[in-house]
Amino acid sequence: MSKKAVLFFLFFGLLFSSYSQILEPISWEFKVDSSNYSDSKKLDLIFEPTTEVGWYIYSSDNDPEAGPYTMFDFDENATYSLDENIKVKNVKTKFDSVWLADVRYLDNGGAFIQSIIKNNNNLSVSGFISYQVCSEIQKMCIPLETDFSFFKEIDSKEVLSVDYLNVKENESLLSFVLFSFLAGFLAILTPCVFPMIPITVSFFANKTQKNSTLDALIYGLSIIIIFTFFGVFLSLLMGPQTANDIATGLVPNIIFFTLFLIFGASLIGFFELTLPSGIITSIDKKSDQGGFIGLFFMALTLVLVSFSCTGPLVGSILVQSASGLKIQPVLGMLAFSTAFATPFTLLAIFPDKLKSLPKSGGWMITLRVILGFIAIIFSFKFLGVVDKAYHFNLLSRDIILVIWSALLFILALYVFGMIKLPEGYNLNKGIVNSMLGVSILLLSLTLLSGIFGNRLTYLAAYLPPQSPTYVDIKTFKRTPFFSDYLENDTFYDNIKFADIFELPHGLKGFFDFDEGMSYAKEVNKPVLLDFTGHGCVNCRDIEARVWPDQRVRDILNNDYVLVSLYVDDKTVLSEENWYVSSYDGKVKKSIGRQNSDFQISRFQNNAQPYYVVINPFSDQIISPPWGYELNIEKYIDNLKKGIDAFYEN
Repeated sequence: MSKKAVLFFLFFGLLFSSYSQILEPISWEFKVDSSNYSDSKKLDLIFEPTTEVGWYIYSSDNDPEAGPYTMFDFDENATYSLDENIKVKNVKTKFDSVWLADVRYLDNGGAFIQSIIKNNNNLSVSGFISYQVCSEIQKMCIPLETDFSFFKEIDSKEVLSVDYLNVKENESLLSFVLFSFLAGFLAILTPCVFPMIPITVSFFANKTQKNSTLDALIYGLSIIIIFTFFGVFLSLLMGPQTANDIATGLVPNIIFFTLFLIFGASLIGFFELTLPSGIITSIDKKSDQGGFIGLFFMALTLVLVSFSCTGPLVGSILVQSASGLKIQPVLGMLAFSTAFATPFTLLAIFPDKLKSLPKSGGWMITLRVILGFIAIIFSFKFLGVVDKAYHFNLLSRDIILVIWSALLFILALYVFGMIKLPEGYNLNKGIVNSMLGVSILLLSLTLLSGIFGNRLTYLAAYLPPQSPTYVDIKTFKRTPFFSDYLENDTFYDNIKFADIFELPHGLKGFFDFDEGMSYAKEVNKPVLLDFTGHGCVNCRDIEARVWPDQRVRDILNNDYVLVSLYVDDKTVLSEENWYVSSYDGKVKKSIGRQNSDFQISRFQNNAQPYYVVINPFSDQIISPPWGYELNIEKYIDNLKKGIDAFYEN
């Protein structure tokens, strides 16, 4: 055999084996906290997951209907009783573009805590954890189950006393701080603030360099302290459970929606959010006292005078921070005020640089109006949370797109100077203004095209799920994305588990391996096994971004027999269909556990999505399996390799 042939088979073997690994990038440590036992007979069972770098586990308090979650199943017995629900330590939050919702997760440092009441001395607690670990680096999710057992040795009194922290959250903290910092700079460019810069700087320019530098630093620090105080005040109002209640509650989200409408309307100029003039006058007089106290009140005067422009921006930051860490309002205001105070401080130290600033004018009013429209558009995020969480189903994708498109169209007309808003006409002219108007108009039309079949893939994270139909621009009638969408209904009349599962985009397929293999023999086609799951984020991503491609869909419908096997489905089968796994010796009762056991024992793999091409006649793999692949051309290439291999054999 030639060296090239040896290298070829070696490469193929390595490639194939790379898809045949049992992955379990997580370990568990179980502890007992007995610190409250003497007073209440209560013990805290602590489940600490440790994940490999880049992996995370979903929290137990995620909405089961909105995404994946971790489930604890305790074996019932008379020795103990559960006390309250499971608490989560060091939980984090992120927006998931597949589930179109915020999902909570844990990486290293987190823990699940279940309190129990001891009923007698022969205490015994056992059960299992059903969960999913995911990696955005590896682009895969793995459903797993882990057994747990406490107090195996009944007479043992050795327990660990663990001083654990309160529940905490981290909702993209860095991005929030950057957002707050950017908002601080935007506030400077508003018409309430920008003209104040030369007036303020001239006060320091008349002093000696040494005194002006110190006074400028005190002045800037005073601005930071004043704004940060608002964040400290809000953080003191937030208890441990406040953040989660705010994030999902009906009333808070309605309030936030209303606030952002008010902020937006104020920025556009329909009214001003102002403080009583008497307060401002009184504080302005105190700024004449001189010294550090005078500088502080001078800074406070600036903050209050600029309130009509900075108020909506500050309010937006505080609203956003209310659903995050308890310290998040403080960090948000600290970032905002630092950006806001920096130009005043630097220009007070170096007053010669004042000449390089652009002159104030109509561009500041235009910026303020644009920020107002952005605030109103953003307000629908909170309304969308309510609509989805409570299943009102009033805000469909099309309705949101129409609202956004209309708002941007009105904004574009304003930028072009064609309509008058409360601040008057936009009098700015020139190439920059024209380019701005054209950009906003194009964005408006792009959003509107989503109603007429444009999938708007990169905006999907901010929109409700897409309908299977769209409005045909020629007939203005709702039309399925695929011509056979309604025709496929009869195909599933006698398909096993078709009452439980459904394939997207009108695809035809099966949900049972044996049934799919039998049908494939009849039609002489290869089988494509699709190992998937209800909680598999990357599976939904493939289905949303790859499978709708007409070429992919045609191959799946015409050249393959698609068999989708859900590895996390909880449907319990009749007892005659149960079996004991040869892999782990456990009884497999549900559809999900049997499919998961099949994937592990047959293909030595437990990650999803996972695609395997099988020859139904030989029951053998005929092409290298693959996983999460968003490149449509590569996905099609994998499908074609399987077809070629089938007909070559």
